[in-house]
Amino acid sequence: MAGPSTLSSWAAAVAAALRARGIDARALLLQAGLDPGLIAIPGARYPAHRMTRFWALAIEATEPALALEVPDHVQPGTMHALGSSLAASRSLAEALLRIARYSRLVSDAADVVIETEADRIGVVYRPPPRDPPLAPAAFEAFMASAVRLARQLSGTASGGLLGCEFRHAAPPDPRPYREWFAVPVRFGAPRNRLLFDRRLAHMPLPGADEHEARHHDAVAAGYLARFDAQPVARRVREVLIRHLPSGEPTRAALAQALHLTPRTLLRRLAAEHTNWKTLLNELRCELAQSYLRQGRSAAEITYLLGFADPANFTRAFRRWTGMPPRRWISSERGSRGRAGSS
Repeated sequence: MAGPSTLSSWAAAVAAALRARGIDARALLLQAGLDPGLIAIPGARYPAHRMTRFWALAIEATEPALALEVPDHVQPGTMHALGSSLAASRSLAEALLRIARYSRLVSDAADVVIETEADRIGVVYRPPPRDPPLAPAAFEAFMASAVRLARQLSGTASGGLLGCEFRHAAPPDPRPYREWFAVPVRFGAPRNRLLFDRRLAHMPLPGADEHEARHHDAVAAGYLARFDAQPVARRVREVLIRHLPSGEPTRAALAQALHLTPRTLLRRLAAEHTNWKTLLNELRCELAQSYLRQGRSAAEITYLLGFADPANFTRAFRRWTGMPPRRWISSERGSRGRAGSS
C-alpha cells in the first residue's frame, strides 16, 4: 500500500466502541473513505490518513476520551498473530518487547521502542517522520490497549504501570484519563510513553506458553516479511480497493498511484506472472462474494466495485462464477445449511 496503513480489524474495534454508544459507525467509516466491508476480510488494511479522518469523525460524534473505550473491544484477532503471541509471553517485559518488534503488523504508521532503566521500562510510541500525522486518539487507543493487556497478563489492577505521557495537548477534561490509567498522566510531554515497574514486568506469567508464543511469532514475522516485500501485485490490489468506489481506475492512474510508469508497472506485474486486469477481476470477484454474504444490495455492490450499473456487475459476476448474484448467494446459503445439519 502506498503510504502507512493500519489493519482493518483495528478499525473494527473503534467501530465497536462507537456502536456501543449508539453511533452509526458504518456511516462514519464511509464518510472517512473507508470501505466497511474490509473489516470482515482478514489481513485487510486501511490507509493511515483515512484512519486519521475516521478518528476525527468518531471524536466529533462522541468525546475526546472515546479512545479509552476501544480496549474493551480489542480481541486477540484484532492484532493478527501478535495478540496470541502476547497472551503466551513468559513475562510482561517479553510481551512489551513483542509489541515493539511486531507493532508494524497492526500499523506501520508509528514506531514502538523499548527503553530500559534501572527500575523502569519505557514503551515509547513515536509518530511517523512525515505527514500525514496520526490522530492523538490513535496513540491513546494503542497505549490504553497495551495497559489493558498488562493488567490482564499480570492479574493486577495496575499492570505495573507507573506513568503515562502524551505529546498532544490536554483535552478540556483530563479526568477520564487519570481515572482510567490510575497513574499520573502528563500531556504536552516530549514523547508518547508508558512507564512500567521493571521488577513486576519480569515476573513469570501464569499463562506463559513458550511453544505457542514461538509459533505465533513465526506467523507474525512471516506476515511482516511478506508485507515488507510489497509485491507489486499486492500493492495494485490495495490501490484498487481504495479507488474502486470512484470507478475503475485506468492503468495510467494505477501506475501513478504506485509512483511507476505504466510500462514499468506492466513489466513488474509480468514478472509476478499476472497483469492488472486479472488482478482487477480477481479482486472484484472476491469482494463481491464477501459483500453478498454480508447482505448488501446489488446497487451498493455495483458502487463499491466501480461498475457503471447493476447490469454490468451482474454480467461480470456471472462470468466469474457461472451464475447470477442471487442464485450464487442462494446456493451459498444452501451449502451452509447442509453443512450445519450434517
